Amino acid sequence: MQVTFIVNSKIKKLKRTLTEIGNVFFNDEKIQTTILQTQYAGHASELATECTKNGCDFLIAVGGDGTLNEVLNGILKASIPINSYPILGVLPKGSANDFVRSISIPKDIAQLKQTILNKQTQKIDIGKVEIGSTESTQQYFINIAGLGLGPEVVKIMEGSGKTFGSKATYFSAIIKGFLSYEKRAIKCESEDWSWEGSLLQMAVANGQFFGDGICVSPDALVNDGVFHVSLFGELSLMDYLRNLGNLKKGKKINHKGAHYFTTRKLSITSTETRSCGIETDGEYTGESPITITVVPSAIKFISS
Repeated sequence: MQVTFIVNSKIKKLKRTLTEIGNVFFNDEKIQTTILQTQYAGHASELATECTKNGCDFLIAVGGDGTLNEVLNGILKASIPINSYPILGVLPKGSANDFVRSISIPKDIAQLKQTILNKQTQKIDIGKVEIGSTESTQQYFINIAGLGLGPEVVKIMEGSGKTFGSKATYFSAIIKGFLSYEKRAIKCESEDWSWEGSLLQMAVANGQFFGDGICVSPDALVNDGVFHVSLFGELSLMDYLRNLGNLKKGKKINHKGAHYFTTRKLSITSTETRSCGIETDGEYTGESPITITVVPSAIKFISS
């Protein structure tokens, strides 16, 4: 079988990680192993597309949520039958590894190899984002799509240089985001419900966690065929800070401005001149109008 690792070359302890992969996977007659390193932003997606077209059996993203997102989108851009997709896996080595908190994965590289040999997988859902009303662009996500404050925080993070640890950097970015972000007036329309008002933050969740361990959607499952939407309208900075501990514990916010829904498809439009931004798996993606659709059991994922 062909196993390919796509490694984010900016991860910490890169040399050690490459050595560990080689020690465990090389010199095994049952596995043909290839290690590819990224050279620039977006390269992981390009490598994943090429590997998928060439018939790779297992494709492992080595990095954080952003690397996993790139590899996922690279697979889906290959334009081959869905039953020919490689099985996706992850070695969580990035600054943010939130998706793996919602799914059981091998605990180390040796266990990853055994899981691959045993072909232990599960089918999981993914989200499809269409941006624009005429010539729309598509992007896929595996964990969470965020609107409102989330994209603002992502842009602040991208400009921060991450000189502190990821938790400190993210918390600082949240505070800066609250101070600079102006709520957007939007309208959300689903099959079963609609909401209109001034948006602080919305998480359209396949997984449970984002923001380096914040459990924004505790009921979300990666294989239940629906999104779990956490929508925060009239919340202040103090409201958020009061509830941050509860969010980390997986408790929903009990506030008149907090709303929780489920849906298979959601359309978001702006009801003012300013558009509303969206990020997918921690990467800034675009601005409204936006349509988000769940794709059930879209891909096989390595699972322990």
